[in-house]
Amino acid sequence: MMRSNYNLLVLFVLLCSQFVARTQTPCVNGFAGPYPCDKVDLLAHVTPSMIGGATTSEVWGWTDPLDSTEYVILGASTGVYFFDISNPLSPLNLGILPTHSFNSTWRTFRIYQNYLFVCSEASSHGMQVFDLTRLRDVASPPEVFTEDAHYAGFSNCHTLAICEETGYAYACGTNTYSGGLHIVDIQNPLEPVIAGGYELNGYTHESLVMVYNGPDTDYQGHTIAFCFNGQVELPVTIVDVTDPTDATTISLSSYPNKRYCHQGWITEDGGYMLIDDELDEYYGLIDSLHTIIFDVHDLDNPSYMGYHVGGTTIDHNQMVKGNLVFQSNYTDGLAILDVTNIADTVLTPVAYFDHYPSNDNKVFQGEWMNYPYFESGVVPVSDIYNGMFLLQPDLVKISGPSSICANEILTLDVFFEFGFQGPYNLNVLSIPEGVSLEFIPPTEVPGFGQILVSGLDDLIGENTFEFNISGQTFNFNDQWSVNVAQPVLWYADVDQDGFGVQDETLVDCEQPLGYALQSGDCNTLDPTVYPGAPGTAEDIDNNCNELLDESEIENCFDLDGDHIITSNDIQIFIGDLYCSGNDCLADFNENGTTDVADLLMLIADFGENCP
Repeated sequence: MMRSNYNLLVLFVLLCSQFVARTQTPCVNGFAGPYPCDKVDLLAHVTPSMIGGATTSEVWGWTDPLDSTEYVILGASTGVYFFDISNPLSPLNLGILPTHSFNSTWRTFRIYQNYLFVCSEASSHGMQVFDLTRLRDVASPPEVFTEDAHYAGFSNCHTLAICEETGYAYACGTNTYSGGLHIVDIQNPLEPVIAGGYELNGYTHESLVMVYNGPDTDYQGHTIAFCFNGQVELPVTIVDVTDPTDATTISLSSYPNKRYCHQGWITEDGGYMLIDDELDEYYGLIDSLHTIIFDVHDLDNPSYMGYHVGGTTIDHNQMVKGNLVFQSNYTDGLAILDVTNIADTVLTPVAYFDHYPSNDNKVFQGEWMNYPYFESGVVPVSDIYNGMFLLQPDLVKISGPSSICANEILTLDVFFEFGFQGPYNLNVLSIPEGVSLEFIPPTEVPGFGQILVSGLDDLIGENTFEFNISGQTFNFNDQWSVNVAQPVLWYADVDQDGFGVQDETLVDCEQPLGYALQSGDCNTLDPTVYPGAPGTAEDIDNNCNELLDESEIENCFDLDGDHIITSNDIQIFIGDLYCSGNDCLADFNENGTTDVADLLMLIADFGENCP
């Protein structure tokens, strides 16, 4: 009865928490809205009120193998929430799997074969099993889900690891095996059974378990657990758990200023280990955030190399994907660093997003965890007292012209930020028929590549191209909008009279120098000759109609009709001088009077023959 009432209460909270997520806020000039950032955009923020006021802890992800839909799994004090992020700008709250027993700050979970396994520090919680394929058909979200199975082999658990290759779960910090590894066979997900344990080095805070394929040939093919054992004397614990009934210690190590070995990850080549000590900063053993680095090429003899300084707050969790490590550092938020030069004890900052902008104090607030493994590149991060943020690292920037002529090749410059490693591939969503693409990757990073788009003739008007550029381990999306203009036929206009000739043309959207939009010029060297030109009275066909019109015929001031201008014409002119009116014989300029101006015109033609 109590359980039923609890579910009704959770359902009420969910129904009150439906929301429209915030729109995308790009990182511009160091800020995404109020949040300091560098090369990371804010897609959406799920506030505490949207999950019933709960605090958050771990965050993980599931990609449906059926249709590649991405789901965020968010740990909360009240249970586990599920969000469909098909549209990451508006994540859909599908519902909650409530806690098995009591509310708790700590909730941990991992996935095996589409089943979610959930543990908590809450007493009597054990391990819940939930079939994630049920998220495909949620009729009326948000729902209150029920578990599909339950494992009661322990009461509480701090963190959970799963080796997906073998089908074993490793519960850490339980009330069994001195808090060491509690190993569960989950090969039949709905019927988990205990398989063994490991307690020789005391309490394990967290572990990373894998079928080892690293550089140490002695252990290739073995199932290896890299354990981080809190406050024990030698907390860096490497265990061979190939046989869960006989887990054996490979090595135990430590490092300077050790206070609480919290969590860590292995580089993808298996050669190096990154560790976060949660309390060395908090208790002042060091004055800055240290990421501890080990050489683990030899699992029997791990070697402390040094540390990377990354701020002043407390580090909490980190995950490696490809050449990048994604770190969750409490009040500093998300930090992304490149591990390419880790052999030199160098981690190179790539990007960050600080969703706790009020301060960088050494307190247990801000970011708990991130999940960087979605194919889309969306990175959900949990903020203990401020819900969840969906972030998008932006390591590719496209730039180019805002307008172009359809007969030209659209050249887009693509800037590849440091940390985005190749080889690279270009994908474009829905390429129109006839359009061709050429992708020229950068020769070095950071650096520029290019996208060349041709065949734009049928795309007149505003167009938006959506590009997906994939690298060695990441995909990044960007788009570019361009107005495609209709090209025009232009005619060579040597004399620049506004008319050209048809035997010399260019096609372009803007007027080329020395070309005109109209044709029909019959004299390319005379700017007074073109279709429709006024006559110049110089016996020239000015208007190109192949006739000499009246205004084009040269004037002849032959007053006596003998076809030559002589002194006799001047005498006749003198007789007409100062005549006014329409009947003046020598008013050559037609200004209504015979005057000196007309005399000058007559003298200018003196001695010339008239037709």
